[in-house]
Amino acid sequence: MKIVDKTNIFLEVLDQNHKYLWGLLLAIPLTAIGLGLMAGTAKVTMLECQRSTVGSIGCQRTITGILGEEEDGLPGELRSAKVTKTSGTGIVLDTTKGDVELAPYRTFVNGEHDRNAARVNAFLKDKQQNTLSVEQDDRLINSLWSGSMLIGGLTIGLLAMAIPVRVSCKLDRLRDRAIVDKQYLLLGNRQTVLTLSAIERAEVKESIFVRNRQPVYKIDLVSANAKNVSLSIPSQNLAEYEQIVEEIDRFVQQQ
Repeated sequence: MKIVDKTNIFLEVLDQNHKYLWGLLLAIPLTAIGLGLMAGTAKVTMLECQRSTVGSIGCQRTITGILGEEEDGLPGELRSAKVTKTSGTGIVLDTTKGDVELAPYRTFVNGEHDRNAARVNAFLKDKQQNTLSVEQDDRLINSLWSGSMLIGGLTIGLLAMAIPVRVSCKLDRLRDRAIVDKQYLLLGNRQTVLTLSAIERAEVKESIFVRNRQPVYKIDLVSANAKNVSLSIPSQNLAEYEQIVEEIDRFVQQQ
């Protein structure tokens, strides 16, 4: 924060916030990763198998997600199913042309995967069963962890944009006015006009924000006929803010 203009009848202080860029730089990739994970893993996988009259088995896999539906056939003939719990693999289908993961994405492996694998193996053993339909629904569990990243990114971004990027305070003795002008990325410009002669003092107050476990401060204008108005961006530079407050108080008391 700095004084940009100072005379006997006019005083202007300016505070600019460049730290919001760090918030946006963190929020954008978090949000993008959350969206990508949700689109790539919040899916339902359906395995449908048909036993022919000669005993061969053909299987079709359908994967449905946010971006649409994909269908493909299993290579070779299905021989068995197992559950691989490492790396979020889930059900692995053993075919005559090698192993195929039922869901081509990572997920949290749970009891549903064991039950579905058991159903596949039971179908393969029961020659009297002609059809099989197995559904693996990973939308909820995968949405929870990808959604947490998405919400975290959006929250950080909104908080960064809710803090002013520029605050100016103009004290004009001739017009008996104090104008506090705040510019936000999210909210646009906000201006507060006070009667200069009604301002009692400026004061440094501890903000509700904490940064790296250290207190953060702000400057308020205290007026006799209005609510306190903040004229600074939260900062840990207490000494700088105390100097600004001294200049404002000196100007106000000269009226």
